[in-house]
Amino acid sequence: MKTFRIAPSVLTAAALLLTTPAMANTQDNEPGWFDTAWQNVNEIWDTGDTELYVPFLTYHMRWAYRDDLIQKYNEFPAGLGLGKARYNDKGNWESIYAMGFADSHNKPSFMVGYAWAPTWDLGNDFKAGVGLTGFLMTRTNEFNGFPFPGILPIASISYKQLAIQASYVPGGQNNGNVLFMWGKWTFK
Repeated sequence: MKTFRIAPSVLTAAALLLTTPAMANTQDNEPGWFDTAWQNVNEIWDTGDTELYVPFLTYHMRWAYRDDLIQKYNEFPAGLGLGKARYNDKGNWESIYAMGFADSHNKPSFMVGYAWAPTWDLGNDFKAGVGLTGFLMTRTNEFNGFPFPGILPIASISYKQLAIQASYVPGGQNNGNVLFMWGKWTFK
């Protein structure tokens, strides 16, 4: 179905905008960075499991904000997201996703992206991972709502199909310095 092939294209474009391209080695006929990224996203789309994301916390670090701002900010990012993800042949988790949620000003925010996290098996069905996510995001108070790119660290702890994941938005005084957390359920 052509409509379902649009999502990998959009997510690949988002991922490509956010990564540092490696130079292709054309002498050895190795695929270039675009071909590799395209193939990777298609493999996630074709073989990955469906995941549901439920944001539940946007915590503004108290040391970085004035009290009057903290009182105004929304710290419950009501929303949902869907993605496709897999553990690759090296055991690392990778995902393509879309998510919408209420931002710190209680306005709608949307993002699409790619996430990658080297993952360690802790035993007894527990796993932990730390990696990066590259994305395109909209916020009503940034760039007049026009999508902008970003790269952030992510961390995950999971038990079987359930995971708690988090990202940290660095910043300065009265901006950034936000811990964003969501739950993830993988449908098998």
